[in-house]
Amino acid sequence: MFADADNEPDRARRYSTPRQLARIDEKSDRSVRLYGRQSPEMIDARIAELRAEWSLERIVQLNIAAVGLGTILLALTRNRRWGLATCGAMAFLFLHATDGFAPPVPVWRELGFRSRSEIDREIYALKALRGDFDDVEPVQPPSEEAKISEAGDAVGV
Repeated sequence: MFADADNEPDRARRYSTPRQLARIDEKSDRSVRLYGRQSPEMIDARIAELRAEWSLERIVQLNIAAVGLGTILLALTRNRRWGLATCGAMAFLFLHATDGFAPPVPVWRELGFRSRSEIDREIYALKALRGDFDDVEPVQPPSEEAKISEAGDAVGV
């Protein structure tokens, strides 16, 4: 049901269903295709929009902070048991920071929120379309002789 956690470096994608991932990836692909035919100024505007887009991580942080502050206030003014809710909110934040999962994440993914790395992928694709990487020389892998020579030099042979 969920993406393969072992092969996925983006922790938020680990806990997304294949349908959610397909929808989010299609949104990015559609945007890149659309802006591939636009002027560099239009691409600049889209990149600015993407930099301002609220990522899933930001939504998690904002919601946990709001719940944490609200329950601390309730614990100080009403009943100390509200402090347990603050601890729960902080536990969710800890879980998300270490593993990429918090209980509301599947709901937010269903609503279409993207992780920062997913947004950044679209930004880099648009930068490539704009020509930002045209001056970069491709790296040539070293020849077999060069590898052997370097290995020998490294050990003093």
